Parts: sequence; structure tokens; C-alpha cells
Amino acid sequence: MEKQLRRNVLFNTAGSLIFYFCQAAMNLLVTALAGVEANGLLATAMTIANVALSAASFGMRTFQVSDLSGKYTDRTYLFSRYLTVAAAWVGCMGFAFANAYSAQQRWVIFLYTGYRLVESFSDVWHGYLQKAERMDIVGVSFGVRGLVTAATVVAGLLLTRDLVITLAVLLALNAAYVLAVDLPLARKRADLAAKGGAGVGALLLECLPLAVYASLNTAIPSVPRYYCERLLGRVELNYFANVFLPVLVLQVAVVYLFVPFITTFARLWQGRQKAGYFKGLRILFAGLFLLWAAGAAGVALLGRWGLSVLYPTTPEILNYAGLLQPLVAATVLTVAATVLCNLLTIARAMKGLIVGCLAGLGAALLASPALIGAYAAWGTAYATILGVGVQALCLLACLLLRCKKQFAAV
Repeated sequence: MEKQLRRNVLFNTAGSLIFYFCQAAMNLLVTALAGVEANGLLATAMTIANVALSAASFGMRTFQVSDLSGKYTDRTYLFSRYLTVAAAWVGCMGFAFANAYSAQQRWVIFLYTGYRLVESFSDVWHGYLQKAERMDIVGVSFGVRGLVTAATVVAGLLLTRDLVITLAVLLALNAAYVLAVDLPLARKRADLAAKGGAGVGALLLECLPLAVYASLNTAIPSVPRYYCERLLGRVELNYFANVFLPVLVLQVAVVYLFVPFITTFARLWQGRQKAGYFKGLRILFAGLFLLWAAGAAGVALLGRWGLSVLYPTTPEILNYAGLLQPLVAATVLTVAATVLCNLLTIARAMKGLIVGCLAGLGAALLASPALIGAYAAWGTAYATILGVGVQALCLLACLLLRCKKQFAAV
């Protein structure tokens, strides 16, 4: 099991990072190969598709893989995903037609949203693989589809110079991989013939707080950025975002690193294994401290050099290098909050999730105008730290209260 866990961590982290980097590179590739106007079309589609992806996923993945008692069957999870993906795609296109977009923009929205919803559709199948401790297969899937994404964008735009055709091929290839590879492998680990248990409606209703939490969780770090743009302008927000980008890679990597351990924590929780569970928590928080120490040391030694390498045409960004240290702190707190949200989902502490996210959102809303007004772009980082920090503390308090009840008789 330990060998398989190491394999899961390695493949899932590597594959997911490849997928993340390739998606992040799409804007750069489209701008270079098709021009700024085409990238503007894609940027609009990305904003809308992110909302659709969140709605389609319904915050359900951790809930699914931690349903060790089989309250809901594998068929129920699958049928619920059919509904949420279809509703998200229809809602997305309804929004596109309700606004005065051009026909080309609507096609870009339709195809790019479809491409992202393939990710949401595959997510439920990946849940079956995760419960079977085969996150290595999931990592390979993400890695392959990430490379396919980058290669398709480059080849499609070089050959056709047409963003719509390129996105159509991208959607088709990603869907084909999921249908031809992921589904057969996941179907072997799923029991789609089993019936009984609660139905789709009950599942969606029970997971509704998770969907709400997902929206609130996204809003917390977005609030300081909103006030940064409103109070300081787009140029300052651009510098803030560019400095944050290399730090964000650290955040994404660590979150993906934790994913294979969700099943382990679920088994410890379900089995009321108090000693093992709290040992896992201690290791987790020790790891977060080491992450902060390594990140802080790394940006102190290499931060300015790294920014100069990433942005050679804008040397003025070095004036914002001091942002790196508070952004490392914000990143570690964000990872802590994300992990705690997963642990509360395993514990089925839905109220705790909502309370923690509302507290963080309230702190960010109250603090952002004052901190940004006083400290400019640095205030954006401080407001992010405050919002996510309050969220993490509230989530931790809720988790410890839930643990006290769960392990009371142990």
C-alpha cells in the first residue's frame, strides 16, 4: 500500500502540474500565434467557463471518495454528474446568448466551456479510481491531456489561424481520451450495477452546501484583487498578478500532492482511528510550516532573479519583488484552508465549511479597502492573508469540535 501511495503521489502531482502549466500557457500561445484579439475572445470564455466548471463539479469529489459506507451508489454519482454538467453547459450558453456577444465569441464560449466540462465529467470517473487507490492513472490522464492541449493549440493555430476550429479539435481530442482510456479503466473499479441507497435528488441536496462553499472559497482571494483593480487600477493589479504567478505554482503543487491522502484520512475518520488521524494532522501542519520556511527562503534568495527571468521586458516589476514574502504566507494559508475544507467534507461538517468561508469572506471585504488604501499593492497581499487566515482558523476550530464528537468514545 505504501508503494502504491508513493506512486499515486508522484504520478498525480506530476500529471496535474503538467495539465495546469499547459492550460496556463494557452493565453500566451494564443496571443503569440493568433493575436491579442483572439486571446481576448479566449479570456472571456475562460472567465465564463470557470464558473461553469465550478457549478458542474458541485464540490462533490471529496464527498464521493469519502463515501466509504456506500450511502450513495456509483450509479447515483454518475447520473448526478450528467445532470450538473448538462445544466452548467446550458446555463453558460444561456448567459452567452443573453449578452450581446458576436457569433464567433459564442462559438468560442461554447467550445472552450465544453473542453473544461470534459474535466468535470471525467472527475466522477476519477473518483472511482481514487477510491480504488489508483491516482496514478488519474495523474497520467491529466499529463497526457495537458500535453494534448498544448500541442493542439500550437498545431491548430499554425495550420488554420482559426481559434474556433482549434477549440473544436481540442474538445474532441480531450473527450476522446476520456471516453477511450479513462472510462474503461475506471469502469473496472466501479460498481455501476449496484442499486438502492439514496437517489440523485438527495445527493444533490446534501452536496448543495459544498457547491455554495466552492463559490465562497473562490470569492475570498478574489475580493482583494477586485478592490486592487477598483482603487489602484489595472496596471497595479497586473503587477500583483504577475508577481503572484510563480508563487501560485507552489500552491497548486502542494494541493495536488495532498489529494491522494484524502482516501487515507477518510478511512481513519470512518474507522474512528483517533491516534492515526491526529498523527496525520500533525504531519500535515508540520509540512505546512516547512512549506512556508522553504518558500520564504527561496524567494529571499532567488525572488528578484526569478522575476527578471520571467519578465525580461518589464524590469519595473522588480520594484514589486517585496510582495513575494507576503504572497508565500498567503499561499501557505490558502493550502491550509483547502486541506481543512477537504477534511471537513470527509467529516460531513457542512455548516462548518460555510461558517469558515463566510468568516473569511467577511474579513476580506472589511479589510481590503483600508489595507489597499494604506499599503497599495502590498495591502492586496495583506488583505488576502487576513481573509484566508481567518477562514483557516475558523475551519480548524470547526474541525477540532467535530473531532471531539467523533472520537469521544475512543
